This record gives sequence, structure tokens and C-alpha cells, in this order.
Amino acid sequence: MTETGNCSNKVFTCKAGNFCPANSSTIVKCQPCSETMVYGQSCYCQDSKPIDNCQECAGNRCSKCLSQTFLQNGKCLDCPPYCDTCADTNSCITCTEGYEKNPYTGICELFCKSEDECLRIGEEFGEPATSMAQTCIPNCLVCFTTTTCEFCNPSGFISTLSGQCTSKCVNIQNGNYCDNGTAKPCDENLTSECKCGRADFCASCNQAGTQCKKCLPHMKFNKTGECDGCEDGFALESSQCIPCTDENCKTCPAKKNICTGCKNNFMVQNGKCEKQCTTIANCTASQICDKICKTCTGNCATCKDAVDTCMTCKSGFILENQKCAACPSDCANCDGDKNDCKICKEGFFAKDKICNTCDGNTTEKCKCRNAVNCATCDSSDIGKCGNCITSYKKASDETCSTCVDGYLMVGMVCKKCEQTCATCSQSIQKCTSCIDSHTMSINQTCEKDCMDALTDGNTCTDEKTVDCGGNDQITACKCKDAANCLKCDSSDNKKCESCMTGYKFVNQQCDSCIDGYTAVGKLCFPQDDTLSTNLSGGAVAGIVIAVLIVVGGVAGGAFWYMKKSKVNQEIEKQNFSRQ
Repeated sequence: MTETGNCSNKVFTCKAGNFCPANSSTIVKCQPCSETMVYGQSCYCQDSKPIDNCQECAGNRCSKCLSQTFLQNGKCLDCPPYCDTCADTNSCITCTEGYEKNPYTGICELFCKSEDECLRIGEEFGEPATSMAQTCIPNCLVCFTTTTCEFCNPSGFISTLSGQCTSKCVNIQNGNYCDNGTAKPCDENLTSECKCGRADFCASCNQAGTQCKKCLPHMKFNKTGECDGCEDGFALESSQCIPCTDENCKTCPAKKNICTGCKNNFMVQNGKCEKQCTTIANCTASQICDKICKTCTGNCATCKDAVDTCMTCKSGFILENQKCAACPSDCANCDGDKNDCKICKEGFFAKDKICNTCDGNTTEKCKCRNAVNCATCDSSDIGKCGNCITSYKKASDETCSTCVDGYLMVGMVCKKCEQTCATCSQSIQKCTSCIDSHTMSINQTCEKDCMDALTDGNTCTDEKTVDCGGNDQITACKCKDAANCLKCDSSDNKKCESCMTGYKFVNQQCDSCIDGYTAVGKLCFPQDDTLSTNLSGGAVAGIVIAVLIVVGGVAGGAFWYMKKSKVNQEIEKQNFSRQ
């Protein structure tokens, strides 16, 4: 039997793929993650690392969250209150029993159409009756949000255009409107109805005060001087014209989300206004023309003759017998062959036509959105690298855009330096430091040294000790502590008689470069225009900074740093330090 681990509410030692059922400090056995888990329990996607409210894992990341939470960047975040399933923190898909989704805000609210209903629901849910009765604004009988009213209590209250309930006025006179129980003169920018004789829906009255001069917003003004119903696209509710939910509706009843008539070029279809068409050219690419433009279904990207007869599929699906079948769960695009994934999902890499998890990967490029050269994705941000593939390392901006030592960026790819180079620049054959037991040559190559056998006045050629000054000499002559000598001074072997190619001869020392050569540490190499093409600006700057640090370290006597610096190791070799 597979070991699942043991746990408590204070001990987190479950194995990956299991959760802890404990709700106390008592140690219990971990159980496999399953559909029976409830809010507050957590699946372990890695050993001893639970992800709060996770129900299923894919590799070391959460792939499915428990009810009342949603998945974002590998974590399970809480849905809005009273919401069972949601897409984000602002919009709910399904609500907890007893709650309804507000069509305008997308959140779940407990609505009641009367105080009696509020009392009943309050008893069922164990809520105080006064709290439940206040779900709607005061004096409101029916509401669809907690801040506006659809129908006010007719016993003493009227509704305003802004959806509020105000007190009625007693014996209000023509030319006045009621402002929360107080009569005030009308103007043309009212939020409540102006009294103009028996006329309805007036914003202002004629001079006699018996007919409308101007209607309330979106009301129609007829030839007899009356405000008669709403303009197209609006529905009458509590003396207000409210926009239909569908912008293509011409007429809609009080519910607003059902069309009974449509604007030009649209027709009613199942309570909605659908675009009419005569040819497919009238519709979008994802629709067919069947008197109206009908949108393809069944994950079709395009369809023909019927909405479920697919011609092409959405990403993540493949066409099979005019239907769209899902690609494997780890594949984002398998166009042409379900068994040959073209694009893997985040956190996977393609190899041998299938997608493999990036967990533990070091060599293959993992799919982490737009990030490049990732071996794994960051556990907290799928769009960043967790680790880089072999030969790459993270730069200061956390991208895998620079090479590790022993590799050089060539055409945006890290290529391995020549095998005797510890580091290289300009090209993979040009070393800037050498591996152990090798010495830098004037050709910027690393030659096998014979350092232990050298005496003053000698150098290494083809791993053999020879006299200095020969035509084939490519490494410096040993002259006590003097560096970069071609030959030692015949009267004082602590000084140079001449320099290796590229060095200035000053006071019998060879410590600086001649024109046309560039310094890397205390080594001089020929300048090469290819530096600008083989190294990025950042890489060139890095070499310059590194050189300055080395020179500063030498000047300051920072011997411990010199021992760690690869460039200074080469200098020590060139100086034939006796250690």
C-alpha cells in the first residue's frame, strides 16, 4: 500500500496527492485527495506542502480547487460571500442555496420580496429578522440590488428615477414634485415625477400646469401633449424608463432581460435579439447563417450548415468527424493529431510528441507563458521561470537570459566554451580564464602547463620545458615574479628583457597593453569587432565591471579575492607564483 503520511491540524507531513482530514491536534492518517473534500481542507501537491483548499494536483501545482474557491496562479482564492463557484473575486457562477445571483453585479445576494418572506427566510437561515428585512433598502417591496428598489411600498411611498423610495406628499399642487414628503417646484432635471393635472410621467408642466411640457428621461412625448410609454430600448418600471438588458432590444417587459421586439436587422429568438442574415457574409467567422446568425457550439471555432458541425476547432481541441474532441489534458494545441501535441500547457514541455511535466526537468524548455529558457515555472507565477535549463542562469530581472560560467551567448543561445576554457568571450574558442593545470597563451587559448618543472628563463611548449625566446613561444617566460615576459633580463631574472606580443615594455616590466589590444585583468588580447555581436551590451558591461573589480582588488592588496578570481588565477599562472 502506498504510504500517505500522518498529520494533525498542526503537523503537515502528508505525502503528495493526499490531504489531512484532521480537525484537532490528534495525529491521523493522511487520505488521498478526492471529491469528498470540503472547504478548509487542502491537497498536498508536494510532500509536506499543502495548498489551501486545493482538491486536485497536476505535478507540484494545484489544478482544481474546492467549492467556494477558484484557481489563480496555482493558488485557491476565496469566492465572494455565498458563492459556490466563481471565476474571480468579483463574479459568481453559482450561488449558495437560498441566494440569487445579482444580474448587474454578478455577486450572490439574499433577496426577499416582502417582509413576511424576509422573516421566513431569516428563520430558515438562522438570521435575525431585522437583518433579513433590510436586504432591500427601507420601504422597498421588491429589489434586485441592495442599493436600489424596483417597487416601493405603495402605502405612503413612491420611487425616484435613481431607484430610491421617498415619502408621498399629501394634496400636492400642479407644477410641484414630491421630495421625500415635501412639495417643491418642478424643474426639467427631476428624479421624481412632476404633477401636471392628470398627465403622467412629466418632468415639467405647461404654463397652465395641466399637461406635460417635458417628459421624464426616455419617455415618448405624443401629439396630444402626453408622455406615453418609453422610447425604444427601454422598459417602464415604477414610473421610470429602464434600459433593456439586450442593447438590440426595441421592446422588453419589466424584467428587461427578455426581448419582445428588436431593432432593425435583428429578430427575436428565445427572448433575445439575434442578428438577421441573408448570407454568411453578414455573420462573424464563428457563426452560420440560418435566417439569423447562429454561433457555433461544441468548441467549434468555425462550423458549416449546423452550429455543431465543426470545420475547425478552438485551441485545445481537434477535429474528429466534424466534432471537436479535447486534446490530452496537458496539451494546449494538438491540431492534426491528438497524439502529437503542437503546444503544451503551462508547466509542461514537449518531447517525442507528448507533453511531460516540468517537475525535476533541467534540460528541456518548459512552457511558462512568454518566459524563455525555463526548466521549471515559478510556483507563485506561471509566467516566470523557477529554474533555468542547463547552461543558463537568472539575470538581475529574474529572467533566464545569461549564461553560466563555461558558456557564451551566441545568437541568443548559450554555447559551451572550448573544453580547456573555464570562461570565454567573443567566441567559444577565445578563453578569458582556464581550467586547472592550464595556462593562458597569447592566442587566448588555454595550454596544458608544465609549471612544476619550470625554472627561470624557461617556458612551456607542447607540455615540454624549453628556453624562452623561441619563435613558437606562446606562453610567458618564467622570470621570478615578473609577468608577461618573452625573455628574462640576462643580468636580473626578476625583470623582463622583452614582452610577449600585445604588452608594452616599460621599465623592464610588461604590465599594460599596446594599441590594438584590450586588457582582461592583467592579460592583453587582440581587440575583435565580433565582441559586439557575440555579447550583449549587458555581457560586455559585465566583463568591464569584472576587470575593474580585479584591478581594484590587486591595487588594494585583496589577496583573498585574488585567490577566488578566475582572471587572477590566470595572472598568478602567468606570474608563475611559487605556492
